[in-house]
Amino acid sequence: MKKLNVLLAISLIGFAFSCTPNEEPLPVSNVLTVTTTTPTGITDVQVTLGGDVTNDGGSVVTDRGVCISLTVNPTVDDPTNDDVLQIGTGNGVFSDTFTGFPASTTIHVRAYAKNSTETVYGEDKVFTTLASAGCPIINVTGNITSPTTWTTGNVYVIAGTITVTSVLTIEPGVIIKLSSAGNIDVNNGGKILANGTSTNRVVFTSIADDTYCGDTNGDGTATTPQKGDWLNLYLNGGTGHIFNYCDFLYAGTNDGGYRAAVIVSVAGSSFTFDNCSFAHTANGTNFTSGFAFYAGSYMSNPSISIFTNNVFYDNYYPIYLSATYSINPNNSYSNPANPSQKNARNCIWMYPDAGNNIAVTIDETEVPYVMDGYLQKSTGSITIGAGVVMKFPTGNTYGLNVGSLSLNPSAFLTSIKDDAHGGDTNGDGSATAPANNDWYGYWNWTNSVWIHGANILYAAN
Repeated sequence: MKKLNVLLAISLIGFAFSCTPNEEPLPVSNVLTVTTTTPTGITDVQVTLGGDVTNDGGSVVTDRGVCISLTVNPTVDDPTNDDVLQIGTGNGVFSDTFTGFPASTTIHVRAYAKNSTETVYGEDKVFTTLASAGCPIINVTGNITSPTTWTTGNVYVIAGTITVTSVLTIEPGVIIKLSSAGNIDVNNGGKILANGTSTNRVVFTSIADDTYCGDTNGDGTATTPQKGDWLNLYLNGGTGHIFNYCDFLYAGTNDGGYRAAVIVSVAGSSFTFDNCSFAHTANGTNFTSGFAFYAGSYMSNPSISIFTNNVFYDNYYPIYLSATYSINPNNSYSNPANPSQKNARNCIWMYPDAGNNIAVTIDETEVPYVMDGYLQKSTGSITIGAGVVMKFPTGNTYGLNVGSLSLNPSAFLTSIKDDAHGGDTNGDGSATAPANNDWYGYWNWTNSVWIHGANILYAAN
């Protein structure tokens, strides 16, 4: 597969070479000669290109093919503006079929041939790809106030705020594209049932994302999707929301300080997110922004807020939830297709909500936990499992005051600056290093004593 430098995104899909022997011998000549074949089979993304080496100039043709560009007379010597597509060696007719072109684009092509002494070109020819086939586009401008179904095969475009106060059913394979002011607000009485499948996912993405359903905004390659291209999905009411096999991509426009793909508010905590992915969410500016999934204290009970088998990558922070929530360790914090692609500040951020007589299990080891404050928990219990790392930001307002805490000997309580345990959680490289007194410490509520140990590091007490 060949990546072009002129934003044509062309990839070879088939080799359709044929050589027709000359019926009569070529005249003796030392002039290498090639002609450009008129492009054929043009669609919105595909074309057949080629040429004909009619004379090898007395030396074997070692390389031949076509040069393409958005400007006239492309060459093999301008990698910045032109691309070279090789199609074999030797004399005769040659051709190949290429795909991945942008729709509605005018492109120049010239055949070329090389022997041991020179490179020559055929004439410049021009072709224009057809308009994108894409998907049927449905512009969503009204609120969802009665039961509504978004159907497979369509792309739904949202340019502003859409409020959902009834049941919105989203079928497998539906693509939802949103602009910079686009978001979906679910209020009381609203419910979203987005049931994708493993082979036909539901996608929430940017209006500039041509990967899904083609060039919906009709600008060719002028725009590409960027982090923060749309606002968010805002769950502020309703019960029993379902998001199975959904992708949330390129969200996070600043929304009153929040930069998130999904925001859960007071009455929106009744949901299931299963086998979903959250990627390319906008970067935040501090510890309170830039979470792909922002729920805070409203995500406190795993029996109500079901969150399983989900994936986070290329976000600032993955998730913010209550310290009473035992998040399932089957969630993942790197790209399955490229495990080295993680999140800038790869951790589970916890709101210091004590709850009442709640038993919390903390057992995720892929990423550390971060306690966003001083957790005071006189009832219930916390179990911190083997290999777990819990970190605390700098200051005497960050720590634990817990009556019943089981800390596995292989788990660590440490500073957020401690890159040796759980990686570079504060995302500053080597700019900071942990030190004594970085955080307040662990106070046992029941026995009124500070707890120390080899696995409790850099605390003030």
